Amino acid sequence: MASATETSNRTASSVTGEASLAGLELAGIAGLGSIIAIHATELAGKVDEVRYLGAGYVALISASLVAIAMLAVGDRRRWPLAGLTAGATLIGYVLTRTVGLPGSTSDIGNWSEPLAVWSMLAEIAVVALAAVALVRLRRDETRSDARSR
Repeated sequence: MASATETSNRTASSVTGEASLAGLELAGIAGLGSIIAIHATELAGKVDEVRYLGAGYVALISASLVAIAMLAVGDRRRWPLAGLTAGATLIGYVLTRTVGLPGSTSDIGNWSEPLAVWSMLAEIAVVALAAVALVRLRRDETRSDARSR
């Protein structure tokens, strides 16, 4: 039988875990919002430059909006979607700066464009937040399973 101290410690750690997860979710929403804002300002130019890149920006913005909604309501798929969306965008950034994309080679070597750098930082942050949140969620599930045995 658990003592009152052990029960109190478990309750405090579960409240702290919930609070930090809520903080992670707010940070994820802010990061995804930044990615949306940056790509929305560049959308018109990308549609004119290479049509499929414009479509990719629209898909990115849409997926980010869905991920934000999922983070806000606590959907269990929230972090995988947020992490994959930001990660795919980061891969696209690296490709455009290294080998280029079909019909779009003008950004090769252009690593210092300020808006792109801010986007890359937001993307890295969302990927990192997703990784931390997924590890914490997995750890909490494992602890919950161990307690229920």
